Amino acid sequence: MPRRLTLPTNEMGVIDLYVIYDEGGVWELEWRDFQGVWDLPVISKEDWDHALHGWTRPLVDQLGPPPKGKLIQIPTAAKRCGREKDCPFYDKRRCGAQKPQMPWCFVPAETKAENLAAEVVKLWREQVYVVVVHDPSR
Repeated sequence: MPRRLTLPTNEMGVIDLYVIYDEGGVWELEWRDFQGVWDLPVISKEDWDHALHGWTRPLVDQLGPPPKGKLIQIPTAAKRCGREKDCPFYDKRRCGAQKPQMPWCFVPAETKAENLAAEVVKLWREQVYVVVVHDPSR
């Protein structure tokens, strides 16, 4: 089950995280279709457990760019809305992953698992780090 939480760190202050669990190389059912679509930081189960107990340095080192930086790294086609041809509200100036007034109905174009990709874009826009916690023992 994915979780969204706020974690205090010594290195970055308080950060917001959305966690997707990977057990033995397979993501949890809800997010399985999104596995391998975009590059998300992978945190080991051990480093995740340490972070939950206050030792956050290993986790922070693996986070990568901030969420707004991750928006820049998504494929160019996915930065525009996939519903532009059939949406009555489509506006070229507003409907994009990096547009300041992105509407709630935005769905990245040409992306497998569009709804999950839209969820990740919305989380990144809210400055939430989306991470995968990998547990090889399961």
